[in-house]
Amino acid sequence: MLISVIVPVYNTEQYLPFCINSIINQSYKNIEIIIVNDGSLDGSPQICDDFEKKDSRISVIHQKHQGLVSARKTGVRSANGEYCIFVDSDDWISENLLDSVLYLTQNGTIDIVNYGVTCVDGTDYKNWYYTVPNGIYEGQDLTCIYKKMVFDFTKNCPGIIQSLCTKLIKKKLLYESIQFVDNRITMGEDAAVVYKAMLNAKKIVVINDCYYFYRTHQDSMCRSKDYDIFTKIYYFYQYMYNMFSIYSVEYCLNMQLRAYIISFIEKGLIDIFSVKLSSPYIFPFELLHNSDKKIVLYGAGNVGRSYYKQLVKKNTFELVAWVDKGLAGQYVLNQKIVSPESLKNYKFDKVLIAVKAFETSQKIKKELCTYIDKEKILWDETKTNFWLRELEI
Repeated sequence: MLISVIVPVYNTEQYLPFCINSIINQSYKNIEIIIVNDGSLDGSPQICDDFEKKDSRISVIHQKHQGLVSARKTGVRSANGEYCIFVDSDDWISENLLDSVLYLTQNGTIDIVNYGVTCVDGTDYKNWYYTVPNGIYEGQDLTCIYKKMVFDFTKNCPGIIQSLCTKLIKKKLLYESIQFVDNRITMGEDAAVVYKAMLNAKKIVVINDCYYFYRTHQDSMCRSKDYDIFTKIYYFYQYMYNMFSIYSVEYCLNMQLRAYIISFIEKGLIDIFSVKLSSPYIFPFELLHNSDKKIVLYGAGNVGRSYYKQLVKKNTFELVAWVDKGLAGQYVLNQKIVSPESLKNYKFDKVLIAVKAFETSQKIKKELCTYIDKEKILWDETKTNFWLRELEI
C-alpha cells in the first residue's frame, strides 16, 4: 500500500534535514514524499532539491508563498497514495510510525487513524493525549467522538488532538475535507481540516501511542506575538461555524467551537493588551457545615487565590488566617500570609487545604495533624467552570 507523506516547507532550514531524514528512514518503505516549498527565503529550497536528487521517492514542488493551507492543498492534489500523513518541516516522526499505524487500517477499511504526539521544548518532552478512549469507532459509536472532539468540557481541552500531523487519513477523504478550506485561515488551520474529515469518516481509530514529535521553538506560533490575531480568529470561526451548522445538534459542535477558540482569544489578549485570564477553581462550599464559620485557608498559589476571592465575598464565613509555608510574612491580594505553626494561636472551625495535587494535600494534612484535629482538615479535588474567567494579577 502506497502512503503519501506531505511536507509543507517555509523557512525551516535549521530543522529541515532532520525532518526529512526521519521520513526517509521509515521502516515502512512503500512511500512517496511530497515536499511543498512555499516560497521559502532561506536555504530550504536548496535542501529540498538536494534530497530529491538522493531519493527517488521524493518529489519537490516549489510555489510562491501562499501559506500553510495552500501548501497542504498542493501536496494533497499531487498525492498518489491510498493514505496520507503530514509532517511539518520543523518536526520529525518515529521511524516506526507507518509500520505501527498501517496495520490498524484493517486492510484499508479504516478512514482515519489518530495517534499521539510528543511536544519537545529543548530537553523537555511532554506527551499529548486524546480524551476519547482508545478504540475503533463506527456507526452510532461515532457520536461518542463527535460530542467532545472539538472540546471536552470534562477535561477542558479538545477530545481529539486537532493537529493534522497526528492523523493517517484516506487520500479521498482528505481531499474532500481540505479543498474548500479558506486559504486565509492561518490560525486553527489544522482543526478546519481534521474535524471536517472526522465528521465525514465512516470508521475511525484512536490510539494514544506517540509517534509524532512536535518541536516548540522561538518561531513557533505559540511563542510569537500576533497583533492581527482577532482577524484570523474571525476567519476560522466563520468557516467552522458554517461547516458545523449542517450537522446534528446533539453533537453540540458550535458550543464546542466557542470553547475551542477561547484559547485563541486569550492569546490575543496577552499579545495586544498584556492581559492574562484564567479559569478560577470553584470553592468547595459543600464541604462546610452550617456550624463552620471560622475558616483557615492553607495555600496561596493559584488554587488558594481563587478560593480566597470567593470566600471573602461570603458574609456567612470569616477568614481567620491564610497560611502558606513558602509565602509566610508576604502579602497576597492585600492579605498577609502566615506560617502553619502560627495556627496554634488561632481559633477556627475548619482548615481548607487549597492545592491541586492529591499527594501534596496529604503531605500537608500529615504535617497539620501533629497539632490539629484531623477532623478539622478538609481537602477536595479541584474543579473549574470552563466558562468562568478571572483576571490574573
